[in-house]
Amino acid sequence: MNDFQGNGAITRDPTPAYYRIFQTLQRRIAGGSYPVGAQLPTEDLLLREFGVSRHTVRAAVHQLVSRGLVRRQAGKGTFVLDPEAESPHWVAQSLEDMVDRGFRGRMEDPTLDLLPADSHPEIAGKLQLAPGSRLARFGWLRASEAGPYAYARIYIAGAFADRFPEDWAEQLRSNRLLHLVERYCGVTGYRARQVSSAEAADADLARRLQVPVGTALLRLERTYFARNGDALEYACIHGRPDRYQQTVEVFRAAPRIPDGD
Repeated sequence: MNDFQGNGAITRDPTPAYYRIFQTLQRRIAGGSYPVGAQLPTEDLLLREFGVSRHTVRAAVHQLVSRGLVRRQAGKGTFVLDPEAESPHWVAQSLEDMVDRGFRGRMEDPTLDLLPADSHPEIAGKLQLAPGSRLARFGWLRASEAGPYAYARIYIAGAFADRFPEDWAEQLRSNRLLHLVERYCGVTGYRARQVSSAEAADADLARRLQVPVGTALLRLERTYFARNGDALEYACIHGRPDRYQQTVEVFRAAPRIPDGD
């Protein structure tokens, strides 16, 4: 299925064409359409699918290569890599990176609790929930071959969770929670704010992440917003720094023009 809208959409979207193609291919890899070890379509096939130049296709594939998602093999093609086997690093350059690649590996023990928003006033405030409303709390463990590396508690409005299908847990094995919020609740994520800090593992986190109580953990607080500023999702994620690292890569917005002579 072609989930890229072709040249007509490119002209209406300020995002460069190569980056939109990269995002599409990245989503296919994350969703399992191109599993680990699979060969990506050839340049000629991508040219025909997306209706762009060869240079644009090569720039999109280069993005996949630079992020460790694929590897080019001369004379053979381009193949999908296992990101956990290649590197423990995670690189964010866009909202799509934050959503699609934030945490990979197996998802274990997914849970959902519906709570009075008043029981967690700080979180209810982050999500801009009205008094008396409900809060949905999701929880799950992320694990690689080395073992558990992160535990996530994700919060959304209870009214959003009411719209989720019964197989939400199964869908989360190949989608991020924000994807489900967008799909079933008619909203779209536009920006994310993340705060990183450290926190000592309490007894519950120590048990889940298989570390001694008091171990220093990476703490990530992440909030996703719609374009109008409404908060859609708040996440509090604790990770083992020996198994998970995070890199944020930024670029100059535009070339600096030297002063004249």
